[in-house]
Amino acid sequence: MNNDFRYRLETPRITGRRQQKTTCPACGRRKCFVRYIDTHHNNQYVAEQVGKCDHQHSCGYHYTPAQFYRDHPYTSAPANPRTSAPATPRTPVPTEPFRPLPFAYVQQSLSGRSVFWQWFSRQAAPRIGITPERVQQLLNDYFIGATRQGHVIFWQIDQQGNAHAGHIMQYRADGHREGYQGWTHVPLIRQGLLPPHWALHQCLFGQHLLKQHPQAPVAIVESEKTAIVMAACQPQAVWLATAGSGGLSAERLQCLEGRRVTLFPDSGCFEKWNQKMQTTQNIHYNVSDALEKYPPNTDLCDLIFL
Repeated sequence: MNNDFRYRLETPRITGRRQQKTTCPACGRRKCFVRYIDTHHNNQYVAEQVGKCDHQHSCGYHYTPAQFYRDHPYTSAPANPRTSAPATPRTPVPTEPFRPLPFAYVQQSLSGRSVFWQWFSRQAAPRIGITPERVQQLLNDYFIGATRQGHVIFWQIDQQGNAHAGHIMQYRADGHREGYQGWTHVPLIRQGLLPPHWALHQCLFGQHLLKQHPQAPVAIVESEKTAIVMAACQPQAVWLATAGSGGLSAERLQCLEGRRVTLFPDSGCFEKWNQKMQTTQNIHYNVSDALEKYPPNTDLCDLIFL
């Protein structure tokens, strides 16, 4: 096979096996994500998140092997057995401890205006009946930033004020997501502004608000967009987001010990979230199945803007 096409999207014609479509790491839809394989290494998958979503218009996620190895400089592509001698085994890179992002990056991004900000201010706010002042308060409360390209940055900040991550997402003017998504630490590492071994340690989106409202009930959804919209509609609760269907973990939920929590998984994810919550301790929780009667991947925000 031509070396120019070492990495290919998995197909039965290439591998001789059934195509294994999985859940997209961006939109969370099941059986729509095709992974890249390494044809020089027994058609092994490059990495779980390296592939392409079938939903090109509504999601558009496409993460190539070249991007993966560029973004993960400590993960080398396997040597080509056809042209290279056996490689010396690499010493595993130890897991790096949590290091917060410099908060100056958060502050610098807050002055920008993203396409998401325009949609929320001009279209969503009138629909749900909130004032421009309330819009700005919500954007400030949740630390909603923007890139120079107009993509929104959803910052993940804990109760101590430490910035864990910035989730970058591209939105259209109608409030639907498309195209690019990524993380702020990737370009910062590339530019030498963070050490190359800096490791991502996520927390819940909106987690910093728990300290400000210690007695309030907590509600958890998947999407950051949904958390903000629901915070506008039902301000009596602290609305948090997992930033993906796989973002629910016992480790990230430790901050909720002793709190009253209601979870609203997207339709199709009830069982997954219910099982995950059974691994937690000291959290008074309820997992709502209210969305299960709707089409897959429906969330609370979808119902509001029907």
